[in-house]
Amino acid sequence: MADALAYTRVSSDDQADSGLGLEAQRQRIADYCRTKGLHLAEVFEDPGVSGGKPLASRPAGSQLLAAAHKTKSLVIVAKLDRLFRSVADAASVIADFDKKGIWPVALSEGFDLRNPYGRAMAQMASVFAELERALIQERTRSAMDVKRSRGERISGHAPYGWDFGSGGLLLKNRREQRIIARMRQLRTEGMSFRGIATRLDREGIPPKRGRRWAHTTVKSILLRQAP
Repeated sequence: MADALAYTRVSSDDQADSGLGLEAQRQRIADYCRTKGLHLAEVFEDPGVSGGKPLASRPAGSQLLAAAHKTKSLVIVAKLDRLFRSVADAASVIADFDKKGIWPVALSEGFDLRNPYGRAMAQMASVFAELERALIQERTRSAMDVKRSRGERISGHAPYGWDFGSGGLLLKNRREQRIIARMRQLRTEGMSFRGIATRLDREGIPPKRGRRWAHTTVKSILLRQAP
């Protein structure tokens, strides 16, 4: 009986009723292995991980690659975009698998990646997966922009310079707004984001969360559009 490895993933964009939950993916893969007489040796799972991240940079994704390279097993996924939603990553991983004799199986698409046509179809599918991901991000940004323009709550934390009022509406925090104005002045004088963070820490001005200022926090505050 041939061995198979399985990989499942969900991200924050996946809905519980979408049929893409971890349990649904595991069940579909297990059913396929029983039908084909395959031994499902191990299941690698990445809960809450974006498909935009390269497979090798995901916790379970990197373990899957290491195990596949060692055992030369089949790699089974319920849907191709569980493996990747990036064209570059798809091309790289598929080419690497091809060289090492590892065969991915995508159940929804039914691709046979053992031949050039199947590999080309898988790469084309990754193009549309990447497009879908980009469209989701664009719709999310647009929705957040509308909420921000209305002064509505868009996260569990009020951005620096603002506080939540009744009904979740954002209200200006006068003290923090003055600090933002000072940040902008220091920036126009040529000070770096890191330098501004150091200056704020030195003067005992605390950030909204945490103990010390990070230059990335200063940058995001200064580049953020007003809610």
